[in-house]
Amino acid sequence: MQRSRAYVVFLLAVILTFASAPLAAGNTRAEMEASQQRAQEAREAARQAEETAARYQAEARSLDETIGEIAGQVRELEPRIADAASRTANLQDELEDLRGQIAAKEVEVDKTSAERDRQQQLLNARMTASYKQGSWFYLDMLLDSKTINDLISRTALVQRVISSNQDLAIQLADTTQRLQTQKTELERTRDNVSEKRAEAAAVEKSLRDMRSQRQSALDRQQAVQNQKTALMEASEADAERWRAQAEEEEATARRLEAELRAQASSGGGQYQGVMAWPVPGGRLTSGYGPRTHPIFGTQRFHHGIDISRGDGAIVAAGDGTVVRADYGWNGGYGNLIVIDHGDGLTTLYAHILAGGIHVSRGQQVAKGQEIALVGSTGYSTGPHLHFEVRVNGASTDPMSYLR
Repeated sequence: MQRSRAYVVFLLAVILTFASAPLAAGNTRAEMEASQQRAQEAREAARQAEETAARYQAEARSLDETIGEIAGQVRELEPRIADAASRTANLQDELEDLRGQIAAKEVEVDKTSAERDRQQQLLNARMTASYKQGSWFYLDMLLDSKTINDLISRTALVQRVISSNQDLAIQLADTTQRLQTQKTELERTRDNVSEKRAEAAAVEKSLRDMRSQRQSALDRQQAVQNQKTALMEASEADAERWRAQAEEEEATARRLEAELRAQASSGGGQYQGVMAWPVPGGRLTSGYGPRTHPIFGTQRFHHGIDISRGDGAIVAAGDGTVVRADYGWNGGYGNLIVIDHGDGLTTLYAHILAGGIHVSRGQQVAKGQEIALVGSTGYSTGPHLHFEVRVNGASTDPMSYLR
């Protein structure tokens, strides 16, 4: 009985084992298929994330190019506007000078006219007196002479009277001629004023038109910049996607450190004096060291300082040799310049305007020399300069060199 009970128990165990085996196998297969499906979905999500990130970068690069093109249009207008403004100022000065000449000539004409009137009146009086005395007056006066000396005296008197009348007539003619010349010059000056006024009006209109074009270009540039800012800020909704892209920036910083360590001169990083502030008129907006990344929202190390656009120019912080002057994304730095100052010291200038690099590799530059224009290329939501100081490739706080 006990053996039969044991057999039954064994048989039931075997049956249950074989019965449950298909169910366990089914569960394992379903889990494996679900896992494979999740892996496939993850790979697809990763692929889409990479495509989206690449599209964001492409859009950002395209926007940078557009901003650069518009900035080029503005730069072309600037000298023309300055020339028109200078021409307008010169024309106003010329008009003021001509108005002064007119006033002086009018006074001159009035004086000459008064002198001519006086001479005319005097000559008329003399002619009237001669007419009243008769045509034989001078002959009668000579014939009334008592002595030879009296005759000589009267003759001399008659000659002086006649000569005086003749001189007065000549003076009157000269004065009349001078008056006519002065009036002609006055009219010519007035005509010149009219021409200058017309020219000044034309130049002023041209100046207004060019200023309007510049403002329109600046408005377009700001609109495009706003597009890029919105694009970069939109990345906050895709933080994970962009954090992966942010690694490119760190990788580029590491590669740059290695390159500079290999290429730039080695030394203690000493600098004589104080470096020039790289953006005249710009102010410090972000310091060196750990910070929350303005785009990715993560805690990251900031290898330099950020400076607002100021007057828009970027200058060399010190004398040195340009070792890099590159256009492109450059791992988020955008367009950049690197200058070797000797003794292992280099400076880096990033986010430069598209088309705004004014130096080339190997060129010698002087402290304070303009080398580029402030832009917003790379990982940037607005125009500013990212400025780094590196010693033997490693970044250090730039403020210790700028103060």
